[in-house]
Amino acid sequence: MNKKDNLKAIIELEQHLQFQSLLAELSADLVRVSTDTIDQAIQDSLRRIAENLDLDLIALGLLTVDGQDFYSRYQFANPFMKPWLGLSLMSESPLLTNTLLDGQPFIMEDVDALSPEYSHDRESFLHYGIKADLVFPFIVGERLHGGIGFASSRPRRWPDNEVRGLGLIANVYANVLERKRNLQMLQSREEQMRLAAEAADIALWVWNIPLDMIWATDRARAMYGVSSDDELNMRRFLECLHHKDRERIKDVVEKAFKDGRDFREEYRVVHLDGSEYWICATGKCQFDEAGHPESLMGASLNITETRRTKRELERANDELKSALDEICHLKEQIQQENIYLKTEIACHKVAGQIISKSEVMQEVLGYVQQVAPTMASVLIIGETGTGKELLATAIHQASPRKDRAMIRVNCAAIPAALLESELFGREKGAYTGALSKQIGRFELADGSTLFLDEIGELPLNAQVKLLRVLQEKEIERLGNPKPIKIDVRLVAATNRNLFQEVVEGRFREDLYYRLNAFPIQVPPLRMRKQDIPKLVETFTNEFAKAIGKSIQCVSKASMQRLCNYDWPGNIRELRNVIERAVILANAPILSVDTPHNQMTTKTLAKNDLELLADVERAHILKVLEACGWRVSGQNGAAQRLGLKPTTLESRMKKLGVRRPSSL
Repeated sequence: MNKKDNLKAIIELEQHLQFQSLLAELSADLVRVSTDTIDQAIQDSLRRIAENLDLDLIALGLLTVDGQDFYSRYQFANPFMKPWLGLSLMSESPLLTNTLLDGQPFIMEDVDALSPEYSHDRESFLHYGIKADLVFPFIVGERLHGGIGFASSRPRRWPDNEVRGLGLIANVYANVLERKRNLQMLQSREEQMRLAAEAADIALWVWNIPLDMIWATDRARAMYGVSSDDELNMRRFLECLHHKDRERIKDVVEKAFKDGRDFREEYRVVHLDGSEYWICATGKCQFDEAGHPESLMGASLNITETRRTKRELERANDELKSALDEICHLKEQIQQENIYLKTEIACHKVAGQIISKSEVMQEVLGYVQQVAPTMASVLIIGETGTGKELLATAIHQASPRKDRAMIRVNCAAIPAALLESELFGREKGAYTGALSKQIGRFELADGSTLFLDEIGELPLNAQVKLLRVLQEKEIERLGNPKPIKIDVRLVAATNRNLFQEVVEGRFREDLYYRLNAFPIQVPPLRMRKQDIPKLVETFTNEFAKAIGKSIQCVSKASMQRLCNYDWPGNIRELRNVIERAVILANAPILSVDTPHNQMTTKTLAKNDLELLADVERAHILKVLEACGWRVSGQNGAAQRLGLKPTTLESRMKKLGVRRPSSL
C-alpha cells in the first residue's frame, strides 16, 4: 500500500468518526427535546446532517390518512436545489413510494442507472436535481408512519457504515414524531375529559350502604354494562369488574369506610359481550351522626382511549430509550476507536510500506495477498523484530475490513489479572477497582481485525476463554452473563515455537490448531540481506528528516558491514542502529558501526530456541548496562531496543535479567 492509499484510509477513518459523533449528538438532542420545540429541532438537525455529509436535499414526509401515499412535512434544500413540497409522492415516483409502503429502504446511487421502465421516476428525480437518493421508511410498532430521504445532486456511493448510521437516525426521527403524535393525542383526550367534567357529562352514582342499593345515572349504567331494569347493589357492581381488580376495589371501599378520605381508582369493567373498558372513579364516603358509613357517592369516567394512548406513548418511549442506549453504546465504541485510530495513524506514518526485494520475502507477501480477502485466522511466526505487526497490518489493509481500525493487543504487556477484562470487557463494579464500564478489545474489533501479538504469552486460563470465543463467536463481559455476538477476524503473532509449547504443556493443542489455520513464517533479516540496503536508505531518510539533518548517503564500507552482520535483533535492531548513527552524524556521508556483540547465523543455530534466548538475554544486558540500567524514559533501554517498557520488563523477568544489587 502506497502513502497515498494510507492517507486516504486515514482520512476515511477520521470522516467516519466525525459522522458517527454527529449522529450520536443529534440523536441524543432529539430524544430529549420538548414537544413544543420538536419542529425546530428537526429542522436544525436536517441542516446539520446535510452540511456534514455534503447532501443537497433532505426531505421528511408523513403517511397520508388512507395509508397509500406520502406528503411533505419537513425539508432542507441547498439554494440551487428545488425543495420537495409535494402532497403526493405516488404521483411523482411510484417506485420510491411502493418501496417505502413495503417497509423497505430505497437506495439509488445513480439515477441514470434506473431501468427504462422507471422513466417517470427518473424524470421526477431530475426535476428536483436529484442524482442519488437514500430513503428510509418510518416504522414504529410494526406500523408505517412516513419516511425520510437523503439526496445528492451528484451520483454517490452509499457506504455500509453511512447507511447504518442514517438508518439509525431515521429510527430516532420516527420515534420522536410518534412521541409528538401520542402526546398531542393524550393532551386532546385530557382536554375532552376536562370539558366533560365541566358539563357534568360524567357517570354519577350513589351507594346507600345500609340498604345496599346503588342509584346510577343512565350514563353510569351504560358505562358498567348494566341495563335499566337490573337491580344494582354492591354484589352486582363487583360482578361488573374484571376478576383481577375485584379484591383491590374491595380493599379501597373498606379503607374509605375507615378514614373517610376521598379516593381515586382506575379499574376494568367487562360487559356481557366480553368487551373491556378502563374506568376512573372518584368519590367519598359520607357518615351518619353516629360515625357509621352511610353512603358512598362519586363519579366515573371511561378512560379506555386514554390508557391506550398512554401505552402507545410508553412503547414509543421504550423504543426511544433503546435507540438512545444503542447510540450511547455506539458513542462509547467510537471513543475507544478514536484511541486506536490515533495508534493506527501513527503506525502508518512510521511504518510506511513493507520494503522487500528478496525472493523469500516476496513469497511471504504473496501469502498475504492470498489470505487477506478471506476470514481465515492467520498465525504469523518469526523472531523478535522481524516486522510481524507490520505484516498483520498489511493483511488487514488488504482485507474487506480495512474501513475499520485494526485493534491491537500485546498479550505480554497486559498483567494476567487484567487480561480477561481487556479482551472481553467488564461492567462497572464487576470486581474491586472496576469503577467504570469498559468495552473489551474483541467487542471493539467487531466487524474488523483483532491482532494478538505475542500470543504465546497467554496464560492457560485465558487460552481456554479465547478458544471458546473463537468457536462460539460471542463474548461475555465480566459482571454480565449476557452473551454478545461478535464478528472478528483474528491475526496472531509469536516468536515462540508454539508446537513445542504444546508438547511441553504450556499451550493448548486445540487452540494451536485453531490459530494455525494459515501460518506465515516471517524470515529473519539474515535470510533476506538483499533488503538491507533499501531498509538502511529508508531509515536514514526517515530519521534525518525527523532530526533535521542533511545526509546524502551511507558510506560503502558501512553498507558492507551492515550487509555482513547477522542482525539477531532483526529489522528493529537495524532501525535502532541507524537512528543512533544519524543522531551522531556530523557529515553528509553517514558512517554506521554494527553492534559489538556480533552473533553469526551458525552460532544461533547451535541450540535453536534455547540459544536464541541466551542471545536475547546477552543483548538486553548489554543495552541495560549502556543505559545505566534505566528501563523507561528518554534514552532508556526500552527506547533503544524499540520496545514498550512493560514488554521489556516482561522479557527481563522471563530471561532472569535482574538489576545488580550494587546499583
